[in-house]
Amino acid sequence: MTIKRKYVIGIINNEKISEVNNILHKYASLTKESSSHMFFMKQPIDPSKVSQDVTMFTMESESDEKMDEKVKDLIDELEGLNTDYVLRDDETGKLLVTVGYGGQISIKFDHVESIPKGTFEKIDELKSLHTDFGYCKGFKPNFRPLEGVSVANLEMEPEIIYITADSEENLFKFRDYVIQKVMEINPTLKTKFALFFDQ
Repeated sequence: MTIKRKYVIGIINNEKISEVNNILHKYASLTKESSSHMFFMKQPIDPSKVSQDVTMFTMESESDEKMDEKVKDLIDELEGLNTDYVLRDDETGKLLVTVGYGGQISIKFDHVESIPKGTFEKIDELKSLHTDFGYCKGFKPNFRPLEGVSVANLEMEPEIIYITADSEENLFKFRDYVIQKVMEINPTLKTKFALFFDQ
């Protein structure tokens, strides 16, 4: 009897997406690429304008024991890519692999009277920032007000930037670097940092 299990993998470094998917195709009987927009933001998206950085896939095996071995072999091969990713059993919700060093920076507009033109464009540029010691990801919230007009009476969603690095030391250095860049955009913006799984 053949058993099937469904999994989801989220790839942090966009440059590694094709390499990760090439490995998945060796193990999976079915794959479907998607975007982390689907997981982080509930909003309509244009698939042509976002990275397909999440892959849902199904693996088949003859027994639970052999499936566990197959998953272990997959993880061992993915480790050879030296990149951060999140792997989840889609049926149980159990995280099998998590980002080693990651967190999120929330950008809040609590004390901003109006948003200067170009602010959101600069924030979006930060959300795709890649450096030698860290990566950013981030997506547009469901609502953004017009720039250049008063937002004093609006309840604005925070902008979220997800960051990851290759060590705890670099994570905090990268956090400080990204927050500094936010302050350069507008020093009246407020930021809050939280580690993944500690929010």
